[in-house]
Amino acid sequence: MKRISFGTIILSLFIFTSLVFSSIFTMSEKKPVNVTAGKSVYYWEIERLILEISNKNKPKIVQGYNILVADTIIYDDKNETGYAYGNLVFQNKKEQTVLKAGEGTYYTKEKKMIVQKNPIIYLKKDGTTAKSDIMTFFTDKDYMILEGNVEIVGKEFTITGDKARYNQGGGVFTVNGNAKTVDKSQVLTANTIEVLSKDNKLSSYTASGNVIIENTNDNYLIKSGKLDYYEALGYSRISENPVIEFKKNNIKAYSTVMEKYDDEEKANLLGNVVILTGDKKAFSKWGVYDFKSELMILTGNPILLQGKTKMNAMKIIVDVAKETMSMQGGGSGVFEYKIK
Repeated sequence: MKRISFGTIILSLFIFTSLVFSSIFTMSEKKPVNVTAGKSVYYWEIERLILEISNKNKPKIVQGYNILVADTIIYDDKNETGYAYGNLVFQNKKEQTVLKAGEGTYYTKEKKMIVQKNPIIYLKKDGTTAKSDIMTFFTDKDYMILEGNVEIVGKEFTITGDKARYNQGGGVFTVNGNAKTVDKSQVLTANTIEVLSKDNKLSSYTASGNVIIENTNDNYLIKSGKLDYYEALGYSRISENPVIEFKKNNIKAYSTVMEKYDDEEKANLLGNVVILTGDKKAFSKWGVYDFKSELMILTGNPILLQGKTKMNAMKIIVDVAKETMSMQGGGSGVFEYKIK
């Protein structure tokens, strides 16, 4: 998001001190700037120019697609810093973004603008809004940082966290610290969540660190180290020690990787599958969990253990609702028991 240089603008305004003024000048041949205000006063002893509202004519600075408006704008020439107070509005017509805040500070050397007092930004392209305690804009770059009580709201989702970075060109939010997304079907928490927002929806995202996925309609949650979701494929990949925990049943399912397609009511369990329920354990190379029937079907040399009992079969079926395990096809093994 491009911003204006307060230093160049204000130095060119020092010769104007009147009740009502309007001026046009050039920062470069390609970047004409228009500055207007209801009232302007320059204090030579403190080297500050004050632009104020008068007759509803607010201070306004326009450069290209960027427009900055506030009740009062003060420029400190000595420190090369501009201060905007009261009903600050910054908008970029090209990117269709509008920022509102109570006040802001612009550092001309660093080309950095910091806004606070209930800042909120509207991303009109996809209808997303973002709030935080403080927002920092790097005006010669294409990103911003949101700090404190971050909340990003779309039509079908809400993202919260301690801190976020927004890449406007790519439309990507990276949320850190107590990151959480809530949509119509699930709640996702993690240390970090990187989200691509498109058409007011979560187009794709990556969650990492202490990932917990809780489905709001079903009896399970998933924990892992990482989750990748690709909206274009309708595909989720859950890795780094994933486990499914069934909230109402004493069952846990582990595997190397879990994956799921949106149009299927099944999850694939791939590699080193382990199912635990009570004193029973089942092992296999891979398996499938059917969300509708609440059955896990283990294949790939499955083994069932209970105490010192070990059984092999073609398939082992785990009924989550009944908390039972059963074997199908080619069962064999040795039972050991104590004789009283």
